[in-house]
Amino acid sequence: MNEERQIGRIVRAAARSSYGVAAVAGEGALERMAARLGFGRGGVRVRGGVTLSVHVNVHLAAGVPATQVAANVGEAVRYRVQRETGRQIDELVVTVDGISPLGAEPAP
Repeated sequence: MNEERQIGRIVRAAARSSYGVAAVAGEGALERMAARLGFGRGGVRVRGGVTLSVHVNVHLAAGVPATQVAANVGEAVRYRVQRETGRQIDELVVTVDGISPLGAEPAP
């Protein structure tokens, strides 16, 4: 497996396990196919090489503070990538793509 794909899986798992994140954007089969065809954005984009750039798009649970959750996702992603690959992220962008409807449970 190439490095970018491995880092992408780590990023997705770290984001999904953060409190207040209902989902990582692009997790559905149709969303993944649309992103591959250039329509819409994927949930996680990684560009490796000399520098490491990561963009992650998340959907939040209703009622959680978006700014704090986005900051927590960033910290979790940086920590897990550093711990599991030994690489530091040079550029990290966390985007909140939406809020899940009321009644949806935030991730633990």
